[in-house]
Amino acid sequence: MTEPFATVTIGSDEPGQLISPLIFGGMIEHFGRTVDPGIWDAEHDIPRSDTKAAIEAMGVRALRYPGGCFSDDYHWRDGVGPKSERPLVEETFWTTVTQRLGGFGTNSTFASTPEDIGRLIGPPEPNLLGTDEFLQYCLDVDAEPFLVVNMGTGTPEEAADWVRYCNVDRRSPRPVTWWSLGNEAWGIQEYAHAEPTVYGRRVVEFARAMRAVDPDIKFVAVGLPVNNTHESMPAGMAPYPAKVWNAGVLQECKDDIDLLSVHWYFPGMIERPLRTTGDLRQLSTSPQLLEDAFATTIGFVDDLTGPDRRIDISFDEWNRMVQFDDHLATNHPLGNAAFFAGCYNAILAHADRIPMAFISHLVNCLAPIQTDDKRLFVTVSFLVARLYSHHARGRSLSTRVESPSMHVQPFEGLDPAAMSGSILIEPREARVITAAATREGDRSAVFLVNADPEAAHDVEVISWADGPAKVQWIAGPDVWAQNDFDHPDVLQLREKVVHVDDGRLVVTVPPAGVAVVSR
Repeated sequence: MTEPFATVTIGSDEPGQLISPLIFGGMIEHFGRTVDPGIWDAEHDIPRSDTKAAIEAMGVRALRYPGGCFSDDYHWRDGVGPKSERPLVEETFWTTVTQRLGGFGTNSTFASTPEDIGRLIGPPEPNLLGTDEFLQYCLDVDAEPFLVVNMGTGTPEEAADWVRYCNVDRRSPRPVTWWSLGNEAWGIQEYAHAEPTVYGRRVVEFARAMRAVDPDIKFVAVGLPVNNTHESMPAGMAPYPAKVWNAGVLQECKDDIDLLSVHWYFPGMIERPLRTTGDLRQLSTSPQLLEDAFATTIGFVDDLTGPDRRIDISFDEWNRMVQFDDHLATNHPLGNAAFFAGCYNAILAHADRIPMAFISHLVNCLAPIQTDDKRLFVTVSFLVARLYSHHARGRSLSTRVESPSMHVQPFEGLDPAAMSGSILIEPREARVITAAATREGDRSAVFLVNADPEAAHDVEVISWADGPAKVQWIAGPDVWAQNDFDHPDVLQLREKVVHVDDGRLVVTVPPAGVAVVSR
């Protein structure tokens, strides 16, 4: 019998960290084709039943709405009341963003002029999907709603009235507990952009006006991920370093908020497809950078707030992003499985400090679920999310991973203007195998991720009770294989029954893939 490539030992005698089901969230934004034709059948003014069924099958437990950047110019009253009286908003946040950001998206293969880009990503908004429809949708798919308040062109009074509409007058289908105070206010693209202390003071103003209506609601303020080696956002978009931004915001509002948000897209718009095994190696090891960012951000926030005031992290936007056109339609091939699984492992490693997370977006834009006007297919990110949402329950247990490392070369052929810092242009070392483990009553699971895109590896799992177990993985012809509208089942979940002997089990994890052992 050959020696296993790596070993994973589970901390089975510990209580573990409580896992919130809200880490399996997704964002619905009025952007491009996300709502129409992704979520909503505008012709019949009803939700798409196939998309709704896919969201339920994916295990989505929380929905963030109405954005995203769209929220910065969204007035909630436009989306309530009789449909015949709701306005058609010709220009949204996204309609003119290309002009405001100096050519954003003009390298698209779908359009070339700023006006055409605006019509694609910011079409006129008929407000068929508004507050009531969104909250009913949450009830239908059993997901917790998370509303993002307009701090760009809105007012504290407007936000307070939204709370009153949802939670006090109860004119909506259900109440809302979680509210985000703006979106990415650190960014020059946002209408709510301000200096960190100014934004922090506005958070206090909005939060107190809203809590005066309902004292039980909870708030998320806009933060940035902290890294010790590089800035997470290019300086041209986020002029304040992450530590400066977070410190200024929390100085003003730490007593009025519950969570601080972190957004993370890897590698950012490098404006070329991922096409080599080197590219996949960069992508599949990047969740290790994310886990470091979580740990560093949590430590930095704790140092700022002190032992008597704990503020956790809302990971309310995350995904893979490569080219602008990903925002209009994308597809995640099989070799992206290690990226999405690795991100879930990073979340589970800090389960007690990350009570909510939202893949962005849920449908069409960058998304696990892709639709045209009539058809639907799911990408590998959907299949990964389905595995984790089904098995990652109860408490997250510690794991000790003994794994070889591999050298990760920088991305090649990057446009210098697209670089977001040393994270992309410097080589690094990364572990080949990462893992997470969970337990809920008699149920337990181990999540094994192989970041190597060129070879499968045998991993020995230690400290499991003897007996039968099930191994599941995602299969396809090769790491570049993907589903599409005409071939929606190229990628499939596979499983087999295995047996644990003497507390040990060896599992083969596919290249750039994930294997889940459960019982």
